Amino acid sequence: MACRICPKIKKYDFFWIVFVCVAMWGVNKYQEHKAEVKKQVEKQQFLDLQKKCLFGDEVACKEAYHSESKNY
Repeated sequence: MACRICPKIKKYDFFWIVFVCVAMWGVNKYQEHKAEVKKQVEKQQFLDLQKKCLFGDEVACKEAYHSESKNY
């Protein structure tokens, strides 16, 4: 039995399918990169608070260890 879908797909349609897939992949990579950068910044801020706490800053200790929103 012959394929009924294949003759209906033209080269132009195939080009648009590939274009949309590549565009979606690019957007996904961009969003992943932004999330990774944000995570690294938050981690660095937490490490800085830990260093300040180690050197005796009570405010930094409270902010670093008594904050429930950060789960490290």
